[in-house]
Amino acid sequence: MINDMQNTMKYKVLIIFTAVIIFSGCRKIFNVPDEKDYLSTKADYLTKVFEPTLGRTTLYTRIFNPDNSTAPMKFEMVNVRWGDGRDATDLLTKKQTWVWTGEYTGMETSIAEIEAKRKLEEHPIVELRPSGDLIVWASATSDVLKPRDSAEVFPQDLRYFDVKISNSGGSRIITGLSINPSIEVPYETDDSPGDINRYNGLPNTTTPNGNVLVRNHPNINGMIGEGTDKNLTANDGANGVVNTYIRRVSGGSGNTIRFKFLDNDSTIIDPNKFNETKWEFLVHGFNMEKTREYVKFDVAYPIPLARVPTRYTLGGVNNFVGGDIAHVEFSYSRIGFGGRREVGTLSENFRIFEKGDWEVVFHFTNVNPKFANE
Repeated sequence: MINDMQNTMKYKVLIIFTAVIIFSGCRKIFNVPDEKDYLSTKADYLTKVFEPTLGRTTLYTRIFNPDNSTAPMKFEMVNVRWGDGRDATDLLTKKQTWVWTGEYTGMETSIAEIEAKRKLEEHPIVELRPSGDLIVWASATSDVLKPRDSAEVFPQDLRYFDVKISNSGGSRIITGLSINPSIEVPYETDDSPGDINRYNGLPNTTTPNGNVLVRNHPNINGMIGEGTDKNLTANDGANGVVNTYIRRVSGGSGNTIRFKFLDNDSTIIDPNKFNETKWEFLVHGFNMEKTREYVKFDVAYPIPLARVPTRYTLGGVNNFVGGDIAHVEFSYSRIGFGGRREVGTLSENFRIFEKGDWEVVFHFTNVNPKFANE
């Protein structure tokens, strides 16, 4: 019985194998063409206008609709031009840029461990991926790619390009995509519009021709004003105005960040007064140096390093849609009226895109925080 079943199975396999050979031979004998991929005539880009900020890596995802076309497809930028027809092949300039080769987790314990997970590669500063996604690398800077210089947009000042898509089923051209980049902004907070003018990179003012500077302000909670005994505010006149300055400093290794606090006389506030701060979890940094003037860390740039939720980003590791902005928080406790312990916090959300030595300064311009117990 078992032998009969085995013979039956061998017979069936032989029939299938013979049929495959005969079918393959027939295709060759009768010159039947190989089956080709499908390329839809309705495949198109859902987004055709791109306005990146130079000096940072910007990835535009889910912008291409293949309309059931067969993957993989090849994407190529062609006919790169200005709106008036001039050549705009500066978009295709190749430069070295940092590319991750390992997974960044936020748990790395040294700059060396971070750097081992990325390397410099040469890429076009604006590049199409095999998915159709478009990436503008951080290597796209204003020295090679002229940025827009005003809020007004004229067709002749736009760079246009077409995209050639192809697979074995053929090729077609998608026309009329445009890119209009803005000048580098080396840092930013979650304040809007921020203290840097987006069109010229200079300090921002309240009006285009004004002389009142726009300032960034941290978040304040539970802090009492010294001399007012009222809740301290970050931007409310007599109740307190606290400015955040992010600026370069000299004399470092090129991979540092430090935090400082100033009172209303621009005198240093000892960071140790923020006695509840979890300094070791402030930033993804190493070799902390805490003095009576500042707290400094060795760090890798940019900050954050990647769009990955970590303990150092807004919302922490559970903010699954976050990871794109760093969060620092400083806190202290004091004994208030009635013997109740009060906790005050100062926090800021920020990004720094350019490598260097930076400091983040919190300036209590008119009302100082009250640290003393009642």
